[in-house]
Amino acid sequence: MHFIDSIAEAVGNTPLLKLSRINIPRGHNIFAKCEFLNPGGSVKDRIGFHMVECAEREGKLTKGQLIVEATGGNTGIGLAMAANLKGYKLLCVMTEKVGKKKVGLMRILGAETLVVPGGKTIDDDEHYINQAKRIAKERDGWFAGQFENSHNSEAHYQTTGPELWEQTGGKIDVLVAGIGTGGTICGAGKYLKERNPEIKLVLADPKGSLLGGWQEKKENPPGPYLVEGIGGDFIPKIVDLSMIDKSIEITDQRAIELTHEIARKESLFVGGSSGCIVAAAIQYCAESTKKGLNVVAILPSTGHLYTDTVFDQQWLKARNLAYE
Repeated sequence: MHFIDSIAEAVGNTPLLKLSRINIPRGHNIFAKCEFLNPGGSVKDRIGFHMVECAEREGKLTKGQLIVEATGGNTGIGLAMAANLKGYKLLCVMTEKVGKKKVGLMRILGAETLVVPGGKTIDDDEHYINQAKRIAKERDGWFAGQFENSHNSEAHYQTTGPELWEQTGGKIDVLVAGIGTGGTICGAGKYLKERNPEIKLVLADPKGSLLGGWQEKKENPPGPYLVEGIGGDFIPKIVDLSMIDKSIEITDQRAIELTHEIARKESLFVGGSSGCIVAAAIQYCAESTKKGLNVVAILPSTGHLYTDTVFDQQWLKARNLAYE
């Protein structure tokens, strides 16, 4: 018999798929790292389990203690899975931008959820991260702190990076990812650059986010954007923008178009952040003077969590982004 003893053992080792049915600039290869196939539906499963296990080992988290996290949704789902298996309660704090499907899934998994107004700057006490920190202190909880917890990027250094190196046989030229917390691109990117300093790290950033502008040392006016999970108006503490070689700005329209195209042509049901990242990978290839690049694009989350947003025609039409 072949079986696993815990769903935690199913996290990671996601497949690498060569994209072949969407329009890719001739002579280049784009491979999708299928993180949406993690059991909780996203790349954040990796850090959810790893951060909890590290906190236990370090004595920061003890049995029966409440876990508190500020999340865009997917980390909350990963943490809820870990909390269930290990006997913890979980409270997730998020803004109203987080889709109802994500909030609902966190509740199904037993998490307490608190949805607060968005639009606050990181130095505002009412910013959702600061509210989560305050609640953790008031309720004697452990604040997971994915934006500042070094075990976040460590998870990707120990797993995602080595997987990509092995899956490509070391023949990876470019890694394209977004920054939510920055753990994926900085953790996996650090591992890959240690193996080959010539590997390029490319940030896919939604138009309206400030991260790409800061990386490129340009003025980048902030603005609202619809893509969930990546982009932001502050630099997470675990992010080292100097590691990143290039930033590519992608509009909501382009990201959503690619998300639908990936679903219909490649049969990959993913969220809007994946569309943004693949769009950036395509643009990088189109602008490159080199030939025969092997580009890996991280596909962070499943489309099942976005059927009421980027895959809902009424939602799109209300935002002048209808895509048939």
